[in-house]
Amino acid sequence: MFLIMFAAIPAGLLAMSFTASTSLLLALMAGPLVGSVTGFCAALFLAWHRGSEWKSDHDFDQQTDAMVGALRALAEQGGAVDAAPAIRTAKPSQAA
Repeated sequence: MFLIMFAAIPAGLLAMSFTASTSLLLALMAGPLVGSVTGFCAALFLAWHRGSEWKSDHDFDQQTDAMVGALRALAEQGGAVDAAPAIRTAKPSQAA
């Protein structure tokens, strides 16, 4: 995300500074347009650069299955605990 910001903002400002001598309206239109295109290119670069990491979700699936198995084991242990009757420490209120 920071790469996209650090690419888009300076590119937009540079485009505005280069086109400001020609026309202020052109500078106001070119700045955001060039910044957006540069941000899009940076996002594509990140997707291409990290593509191999995002394709390997097999490890995450194994970790998720292990956590679900541990939670199910804890739930079974919790259900197997013998429910002891509650001990009253206060006297029940008497009806009037």
